[in-house]
Amino acid sequence: MKCSSFGKCGSCVLWEVPYKEQLQVKSEKLKELFSEFDIPDIEVISGSNEHFRSRAEFRVWREGDKLFYAMRKRKEEGRGVIHIDECKIVDRFIYDVMPKLLKEIEKNENLKLRLYEIDFLSNSKGELLVTLIYHRKVDEAIAEDIKKLKEKFSNVDFIVRKKGRKYVFDKNYLIEELKVAGKIYKYKIIENTFSQPNRGMNEKMIEWALRNSSHLQGDLVELYCGNGNFTIPLSENFNKVIATEINKESIEAASFNAEANNRDNITFLAMSAAEFSSLKEENSPLLTSYDLKNVLIDPPRAGLDDKSRKFVDSFENIIYISCNPETLKRDLITLSKNRKIKAFAFFDQFPYTNHMECGVILEKI
Repeated sequence: MKCSSFGKCGSCVLWEVPYKEQLQVKSEKLKELFSEFDIPDIEVISGSNEHFRSRAEFRVWREGDKLFYAMRKRKEEGRGVIHIDECKIVDRFIYDVMPKLLKEIEKNENLKLRLYEIDFLSNSKGELLVTLIYHRKVDEAIAEDIKKLKEKFSNVDFIVRKKGRKYVFDKNYLIEELKVAGKIYKYKIIENTFSQPNRGMNEKMIEWALRNSSHLQGDLVELYCGNGNFTIPLSENFNKVIATEINKESIEAASFNAEANNRDNITFLAMSAAEFSSLKEENSPLLTSYDLKNVLIDPPRAGLDDKSRKFVDSFENIIYISCNPETLKRDLITLSKNRKIKAFAFFDQFPYTNHMECGVILEKI
């Protein structure tokens, strides 16, 4: 990939390293980091190294009447931001809209006044959600200006945000379609809720989890389920699934997604992992019909806290998706004691960065 922002923008820190070499360096780091564990060969799963991000956020910088997208500088250059002329890591649909949108906003004094940030979300059909974030008071009068933008960008729905206020024009979600193991799954993704940013890699991650859980017996518990990204396809491998998520909008989307994909063996609960663990410890009547032998976790970068780790350790088999190898290693010290690590994958979710997403399957010995 070649990008005019390479060497200036602080996002792509491995800009000088050829992509194949990046994969090798990262996989070797993982081998070294997990050398104390008995792990199988690490499965390296890569995808496109350009136009892969379907979600992106950019600061907006103004000099006179001119607007620029801005990103933080490389650490070596000190603090601050730099103007960017292009961003080759974003989805092609976002990439094409970015310069055109900024030019249209420049023509409208109301739209560009103290515009602080523009967030983009795209789906595989080329539809976009664009959120304009302001550091000033905005009111309903901005609707006429958004209407003019909408006439220019028929494939875009707009949202305007100011601290404490939100204006939605048309809708605040997209319907995404993912192709996994030859099947199409539909997902409702609501603006400002978590979704996997790399569509192509997300499909491969789900497929990996689906393939490596096909032989497991019993029912499945999923913690941190989000909008049902893993839940929906993996429900085909289990008799029953119970999934928890603390974000109410994500639970709304997950329930919609289960119905859209004709999955009637999933129960979604709007609660934290800690609250669900209490239900299990108390032998709640809600859980008596489940054979809870398997757990799927995709926690935040901090990994599992002590209580959650103890709870996860009570299941026979664990599917662990991790966005932080360091906290994954810490958690595996406990979780691998009475289990065999049957599969270990490295998903290159973010090329040109040091980020390493991992997947681990642990089965009771």
